[in-house]
Amino acid sequence: MNIRICTPIIGNTLEQFLENLEKTQEISPFVELRVDFIQNIGKQDLDILRKATQVPAILTCRKKEEGGHFNRSEEERVCILQSAFGMFEYVDIELSTIQNHSFIRDEKTKVIVSYHNFEKTPSYWDMQKIIHNINEHSPDILKVATMIEKTHELIKIYRLLTNKPHTKERIVVGMGEGGKMSRILGPLLGGYLTYASTEYGESAPGQIELSKLQNIFQITSS
Repeated sequence: MNIRICTPIIGNTLEQFLENLEKTQEISPFVELRVDFIQNIGKQDLDILRKATQVPAILTCRKKEEGGHFNRSEEERVCILQSAFGMFEYVDIELSTIQNHSFIRDEKTKVIVSYHNFEKTPSYWDMQKIIHNINEHSPDILKVATMIEKTHELIKIYRLLTNKPHTKERIVVGMGEGGKMSRILGPLLGGYLTYASTEYGESAPGQIELSKLQNIFQITSS
């Protein structure tokens, strides 16, 4: 089984971000470039990031309402996301963003349309409605990440994976301490990838350290 583990890259300055990227891609074959962490990030900086990135990468510039750190105008944020098409293997755009802005796509770049809820896990049927809304924008991959407050809520997460069409790719993540098991079981239930932290970056609560997660998957596959 080919399990994809994606590790986030963060950094308050472009210099720090590039340093963390260099160190992380020495130990990780797949990264998420959280460029919203970079102060004063502009689309002109994407060329620098592209040249420095030696492994497949998801680029995202997350909005504050969904856990991001971008502190300038929405127009500037959308411009950065649009500029990433054709440059990076994946671009992650929030459902709430793609509903309000049109993007010119590029066949070189897969589109992840995502929904994040850092407060709770909605009902299963509410999440199905969210998935329906995501699918209206023809994502290559859809992503749902919600905060797990009680262990039994993980069942909703697993149902979203086990009930998905075989032809559709999904990333479904439970965040927080209560959601850690979903980061292990998600890929085993057909999830496209899971996220892991490193000493150089963590982008969401509950991410398991990369080496620990790799060891777990090695044990389960043996």
